[in-house]
Amino acid sequence: METRQYLRHYAMLFSGSAAGQLVNLLSYPFLARLYSPSDFGGFAIFVAASAIPAAIACARFDLAIPTAPRHGRFAIVWLSYSAGIVIASAAGLLGAAYWLSMGTHGALLLAVLLAFAVAITGFCNATNLFLMRHDRYRLTSASVFTRTAAAVAAQLLFALVLRNSWGLILGYCLGLLCQAAMLIPSLARVMGRKRPRVRQMRAMVSRYGRQVTADIPGTLVGAWALFAAPFIIQLLYGPSAVGFYSVGQRMAVIPLQLFNDSLSQIFFQKAARAQEERGTFWRETKFNLLVSGVLSFGILVPLVLLARPLINIYLGAQWAPTATILIILAPMLAVRSLTMSIATTVYVIQKAHWLMLHNVATMVILVVSLGAAYVTGASLETFLTILSVLSAIEFAVFGGLLVRAARTQPQRAGQLA
Repeated sequence: METRQYLRHYAMLFSGSAAGQLVNLLSYPFLARLYSPSDFGGFAIFVAASAIPAAIACARFDLAIPTAPRHGRFAIVWLSYSAGIVIASAAGLLGAAYWLSMGTHGALLLAVLLAFAVAITGFCNATNLFLMRHDRYRLTSASVFTRTAAAVAAQLLFALVLRNSWGLILGYCLGLLCQAAMLIPSLARVMGRKRPRVRQMRAMVSRYGRQVTADIPGTLVGAWALFAAPFIIQLLYGPSAVGFYSVGQRMAVIPLQLFNDSLSQIFFQKAARAQEERGTFWRETKFNLLVSGVLSFGILVPLVLLARPLINIYLGAQWAPTATILIILAPMLAVRSLTMSIATTVYVIQKAHWLMLHNVATMVILVVSLGAAYVTGASLETFLTILSVLSAIEFAVFGGLLVRAARTQPQRAGQLA
């Protein structure tokens, strides 16, 4: 393993995420005073509603891009884009049916924005993986920063005329559009004159069909487990509580997720290549866990220690419940970050069903926590404590299995060729 190259590529992706989160951090005092907790609650519901179908926006064929044979790399990208259009359209129709049945104001516009967010997210995910395969890490990093910066700028400007959840939602969608626009020129240069070929796309479906079939159900369950919390909190505690929770996510969960997503993408590329060339990727796994641990604890420890004064001074007294939420969730977030930084191990060793079992377990934990809170009439803090403790245990078990698999993986050079 070339440690310098590994760190250089990660630093490129990390710098974009770090710069984007700095923009987010600087925007919090303004956004928190321009929009109410209830506005953030409505925004969080939209993001969760789009994130669930976006998790399978390319029917998971995008995750085959790093491991696809060289002759099939263009076909797998076109296959990802095609699946994205179908899934985004289906998400928009389901969203329209739900919001119209609920009598939601602006239901059709919400549905259009939902389909747009799912389609663009899928496009950006697949394109970034494809460009990273061709070592375009710097562009991927810049696109992440562009998305965040454009979204924040738009949300601040929309507050002048739409000081409600619509301003936050439209700004979020505009950020996605700017990211896609930035990736397209480089994609066109790498693609050249390559056009979709149905025969090659069918060959990729045949090659990765089993992996996708096993992965999609588990990913959907995992997406529900990850993004269902705002719906549950709204049901039990109201939209303002969703707002407190979502701002806590913006300050801790999202930065960690972006940093670890960058690390996970690098790990996937390097581990897949190492497995193909050497038949083992244990060195990459150890290194990834070390970097993830330093990042996770470096972010969470100061945040927990300074949560209460930071929130009161930085966001205002009305956001005080957010500090409590951050403190409760911190231990689980640390364990989750470590585990998810190497979660793509399941694709390298072709055990996608492991991720499905993990996602089912997280969903069961969410349902158990919901049931306990509903039956006992527990407070928001108690509900989150139960959820955090059980989730931390499950992530630790799953992470242990991934480490063991990477450590004991038999050396079979050329396995993925």
